[in-house]
Amino acid sequence: MPHTIIQLTDCHLFADKGATLRDVATWPRFEKALDDIRRRTPNFDALVISGDTAHDERPETYELAREALGEMVDRLFIIPGNHDNRDALRERFVNCQSLLPNRTMFEWMSDDWRMIGLDSQLTGEVRGELGQQQLDWLDEQLATRPTPTVVWMHHPPVSVRSGWLDEIGLTDAAAFNSIVARHAHVRLVITGHVHQDSTSALNGAIALTTPAVGLPFRPRADQLIIDPDPPSYRIVELGESSCWTSQVLRCCD
Repeated sequence: MPHTIIQLTDCHLFADKGATLRDVATWPRFEKALDDIRRRTPNFDALVISGDTAHDERPETYELAREALGEMVDRLFIIPGNHDNRDALRERFVNCQSLLPNRTMFEWMSDDWRMIGLDSQLTGEVRGELGQQQLDWLDEQLATRPTPTVVWMHHPPVSVRSGWLDEIGLTDAAAFNSIVARHAHVRLVITGHVHQDSTSALNGAIALTTPAVGLPFRPRADQLIIDPDPPSYRIVELGESSCWTSQVLRCCD
């Protein structure tokens, strides 16, 4: 049975809806993305927010985000980015699971697809790390059920060909990529963090990164440059026989 998955990432919201990040007001962009989803793809099966929902880590920010999401919350799966507050996420979004101590993760299964959300937050750091316990858990889970799988996390395990962003990527990417190589049923690895669209081969799987809702970065730049693009999100169609398609949708007026 086909499934439609929506991904939002790097919203960078504040408890003060008028606040800006590098002179960009993030709340209007988040609300525009939600309106666009409701208009263009309202009948999705799951919504994944892949980190940095908040920028200020305040519980009030997640309360406001929950209110804005409205009816979407029941289909929402959310994982932390480097700016998030794990405890606040778990308290306000029921599909956040503590599958391992001190980790906020998720798992979603259908008859023919499985989605696993990993926690790559390294407390106090911009870069990310899964850690040995989570890597061992993932390896075991993939071995136990060889169903076509999508893995979600915040930090990409691949280069996005932008030096300053690659320096703050996933520190244990090699260990993660070895697990993907052992399990051919991992079809997709989808992340945020880099605020741009990219596609890479990853040991038989495909790794995708997605532009930020909050503020997009210019691809393949040597330094942080903000592009004047509209808020964007990714749509993923999971079909039969391990087939999938994906595209980035940009919010239009």
